[in-house]
Amino acid sequence: MPSTFHDTIPGMTEAGRLRALAELQIMDTPPEAAFDDIAWLAASICQVPIALVTLLDGERQWFKARCGIDFDSTPRHEAFCTHAIAQSELLEVRDMRADPRFAGYPSVVGAPHLRFYAGMPLVGIEGWRYGTLCVMDRKTRTLNETQRSSLRRLAARAADLLENRRLRILGESRAAAIGELLEALPDGVVTCDGGGTLQEFNKTAREWHGVDPRALPPTQWPAYFGLCEPDGRTLLEPQRVPLARAYAGEKVRGQAIVIRTPGMEPRTVSCNASPLLAPDGHSLGAVCTMHDITAHARDSRQMEMLAMTDSLTGLPNRHAWFAELDRALARARRAGQPVVVAFIDLNGFKGINDAHGHGIGDQVLQECALRLQTSCRKGDYLARLSGDEFVLFLDHANPASQDLAVVAQRIQAALQAPLQVGRLVLTVGCSIGFATAPADRAEPDALLQQADAAMYRAKRDKSLPFAVVDASAP
Repeated sequence: MPSTFHDTIPGMTEAGRLRALAELQIMDTPPEAAFDDIAWLAASICQVPIALVTLLDGERQWFKARCGIDFDSTPRHEAFCTHAIAQSELLEVRDMRADPRFAGYPSVVGAPHLRFYAGMPLVGIEGWRYGTLCVMDRKTRTLNETQRSSLRRLAARAADLLENRRLRILGESRAAAIGELLEALPDGVVTCDGGGTLQEFNKTAREWHGVDPRALPPTQWPAYFGLCEPDGRTLLEPQRVPLARAYAGEKVRGQAIVIRTPGMEPRTVSCNASPLLAPDGHSLGAVCTMHDITAHARDSRQMEMLAMTDSLTGLPNRHAWFAELDRALARARRAGQPVVVAFIDLNGFKGINDAHGHGIGDQVLQECALRLQTSCRKGDYLARLSGDEFVLFLDHANPASQDLAVVAQRIQAALQAPLQVGRLVLTVGCSIGFATAPADRAEPDALLQQADAAMYRAKRDKSLPFAVVDASAP
């Protein structure tokens, strides 16, 4: 077998050429109009009866396109094109019977009695010669310069078709590999296209959401997929969804959201999302990855809850009180409502502690905390400030004295009933002070200080069931 041109170039061998040809996955594929058109144009331009797009593997020459013959391959050792791919330029043979390289070939000596041959190598982008675009005739002839130039150009277009096929196969292979990788990832991955339509939804994302992706507009994503704020209750606004933010052109890093899927425990995930842009800057869509941080979030919430909870009574502690008071005042300002804070101090508790010890005192505090909770309305916020001091934010309260009297009576009635602690039957009372203020003039520290002052006034004057101070007064 004649050597190829590649054998004379370092790093380019016949074995390498055959591997490159195999990567095309084109041998024995059905006819394609694009290649057939090239063969027909070559025959027409060169005014010959036969034109072929040939590919040469180790054993044979196979015709991807043929014009003028009715068979589709020849043995490699009988292929004129083996000589054509051994050089870089057009191989033109005016009379093959007079050329010692071809004179003994069966197709020259016998049917179809070929005499003329011209073949241009099909050269890929890496320099491999896959085969040729060749024309043949049963009589001697010579191509003119226009025909030679046309043959070179058509061969280049045929090589482009082969390279496009190689790139398509490579792209499909990479897409398949990426698809396999995405399916195996423990993180959720979702994408949308340039029109905002959901596309990729890997296995993890499907399992977490419990639904298949559908062609829903971004405005419907939160409700359909159960996407919530970190509190796990508030649905995300559509523009807050990480994928929607990325689709709008924003890069998102570490946004925590909660996925609430019917029949499943809520899942907290950390989202990273990025827009996908074409080289010219137009949107190709967006991609979002979701990492499960449920355990971490749960531990963080538990730690936060411990830090915000009084360990003895289970009520919110001083730190939690001020955090909630800020939120409650903000709500009241938005609603234009007055605010009312109650300061509650137990009466007789020090005597119980002194007479029976701190163990009994702790049990009394726990029971008093439970009774205070039962006296609260839905929406009220009760906390233990310290020792035997409790504070209460009254939700949507009326600061009128008669309404505060009802609140005070309810609290005092809950606490004054006898407490059974072991064999002991104990009683405690309480002093209550209220601080009121218009929402737009209420300050957390001032409210607490004035409520404390009102409580001490009631404690000093036993005739007062409670005392009220306007915390907004100068």
